[in-house]
Amino acid sequence: MTTEQYFEMCEQMGWEPREEELPLDPSDLSEEVQQTLIVLNSLPDMWDGMSGSWLGKNYSGLGTILDIYEIDDRKTVFALLKHAETQLGKFYEEKRKQQESISKAKRAR
Repeated sequence: MTTEQYFEMCEQMGWEPREEELPLDPSDLSEEVQQTLIVLNSLPDMWDGMSGSWLGKNYSGLGTILDIYEIDDRKTVFALLKHAETQLGKFYEEKRKQQESISKAKRAR
């Protein structure tokens, strides 16, 4: 969602826009962070087939992706990538817990 779309949504819903909810414009981020997001989105996710749990990113194609995008500061991008993967793991774990709570509530009826 762009900043413009956020303001339109707030206007339509009658909400007061909040600065902490403004979406970031990727062009405002450093080059390394932009590159990290590209790599993060390029790497495939790994999922546990039995539980459906997110296992992380598959790094087998990382070197090729770094070459394709001509990323020079590989150490920084890799460190940021690992941090982003940790945050993504927390997000998926929270989603899993929410889904589990919903399932338990439905079974209790």
